[in-house]
Amino acid sequence: MPGLAEPAAAVEQFDCPTCEVPAGSACRTRGGKVATKYHTPRFTLIPSSAPSWR
Repeated sequence: MPGLAEPAAAVEQFDCPTCEVPAGSACRTRGGKVATKYHTPRFTLIPSSAPSWR
């Protein structure tokens, strides 16, 4: 499934405003472990996935 790396790369090019991890890192839980999914606010930083009403 080579297409899965592209969305992850798009999300990880920005710092996460929720857990404050730097660009290039996956989101983290409060305990410091890798989160099972990215935090929603991080997706809004990507122009192609931002809501059209913005």
